[in-house]
Formats: sequence, structure tokens, C-alpha cells
Amino acid sequence: MRAQLLARATLPSLWSLDRIPGAAAWLAHGVDGSLVVLDDSLTTVREMRLPGDWKGGHSVTPDLGHFVASAPDRVVLLDAAAGTEVWSHPHVPWESEEAGSAAVTAAGIWAMTRTAEGDRCVLLDGADGRAQASWPLEPATVGSELLPHPDGVHVGLAASHADDAYRIFVLGAHAPESAVEVPPGESRVLTDIHGSGRIMLTTPIEAGPLALVRFPDGAVIAARPGEQVFPDPDEVFDIYAGFLRRDLVLAASSGERHVLFSVPDLRAVAEIDYPEDAPREWLVVRADGTWLTADAESGTVCAWALEHQPAAG
Repeated sequence: MRAQLLARATLPSLWSLDRIPGAAAWLAHGVDGSLVVLDDSLTTVREMRLPGDWKGGHSVTPDLGHFVASAPDRVVLLDAAAGTEVWSHPHVPWESEEAGSAAVTAAGIWAMTRTAEGDRCVLLDGADGRAQASWPLEPATVGSELLPHPDGVHVGLAASHADDAYRIFVLGAHAPESAVEVPPGESRVLTDIHGSGRIMLTTPIEAGPLALVRFPDGAVIAARPGEQVFPDPDEVFDIYAGFLRRDLVLAASSGERHVLFSVPDLRAVAEIDYPEDAPREWLVVRADGTWLTADAESGTVCAWALEHQPAAG
């Protein structure tokens, strides 16, 4: 299946690249501290320079008016136009090579923080940064990603730990102190939540299947082992994947192969065919049928859509 190139841009070397929930835009964080909001033509529409040690998972409000930055010792709301600080929520500093994360929902701003008693996910008031609720998490995290649920009340949390294990949690604004861990095990990463809110997508750490699991209990709906898809037995699923449409998942392999799968059975539909010079190291998928590929070192970013829309199922 051929990919149609929509736009191409060159940015500073990348630390991270993300979709912005609720907005037709993308967020790029450069290793130089640049935080850049790109529209669908990959034109810069907001830009801010952060201190170089702010390597956390940052976010942007859907109206693109404010950045939520996860700093080493606090969570900060920044005015995207003026570049000024609106409020700050302090916490115990992360250790070297550790970082927090943040996400914006209708319920408020969710953020991973550290306290003297341990790591906690907090729900902050968007107006003043006050904590409205919090959820304890163990063991201590090294990094994390918060994925807003379509209902605006829940978030999914992918938490990484010092032993390279990942754990998945579901948190709800209506149930403080209750962080529900989703099985199975410590070898999967939560990568996306379906627009219906009823399905979550997970990718494996090292070898393992791509999987669709039920929200909120994590029961497996479908799992597709890499050996059923990739011709090389050493090729496995990478951590990059997402719902491209309600009926399609786009997932990456360790060999930088990008494959479409049907929902809900994860049947392989087609492999994406790119131009020879297309970057494929990173893959960021959005549910409106568009996605980004990128090369982290060169900062090359490309936006794509399917040239021909396949019928899945």
C-alpha cells in the first residue's frame, strides 16, 4: 500500500515527537530544548525554548494556547504565545535520566510526579495547578506516557521502570487513589486508545505480540505475533503503533517495516510502501488517517496518508 507524502520538514535533532489529542497538530521536542507545535503542513505554529534538562513528556492544550511542561522538579503551565509561566506545581526532583510526563483532558491536567513517599500521578486544576486528586504508583518510574481516554475522565498510563519493565495502568478522575493495573505482565507498552474508548493497543518490549486489549480490564481481544507477519524470524514489533482509523492499526517493526492491521482481529492488511528516502525510524499515528515518520538524529519529519484507502475487517 503506497503512502502519499503530505508534507516534509527538517527540525533540530529530536528528543520526542507526539500527536496532540484534540488538535490537528503535532508536538516536536528537540534535544536542544526547542518545543515546537506543527500543523498538518508541518509548519511551525507555536515554538518555545525550554531548559536543556527538561526531557520529560510535555503536552499542549487543544486550543494550542498553552504548553504543559514536565520539568525535573515541577510541572509548569506556559503561555504559548508570550512564553511566560502561568503556574508551577513543584515536586521532588527526578533523578538523573528520569523524567515525568503530562497530558491535558477535560478533567484537568494529569502529570506524573515524585513525592517523598513515592511516585504519584496527580490531576491538576488547569487554572491554577492545584492538585485535585492523586494516585500512588509503585515501583518508582523512570519514564512514562499518559494517554487521554476519549471520555475525558480516564487516562491510560504507560510506566517504565529501572529494570526495563513497562506496566500499564488505568486511572479515572472519579476514583482517586485507585490506579488499576492492566494485565498482562511487564512486557507491553500502552500505545493508543481506540476512539470508541473500548479498546487499547499495546506493543511488546523485545519479542512479543501486537495486541488489542479491552478497556478497562485489559482482557486480550486479539494478539498478532511478529513471526506471523515478518519474513525474518529476528524481526519483531517495535514500540511504535496507533489506530490510523477506527478499523485500522498501523504498527512498526524492528526492521522499520510499517504494516496495516484490521480491527478488531489484527489481520495483516498491507505493508506501507514509502519512497526510498523516507525516514522510518519513528512512527506517530493519528486516528484521522494521517501519520508521521521521522529520523531522530537528522530531525527529518514527514507527514503521510494512504494513497488508496483499504477496506479492513
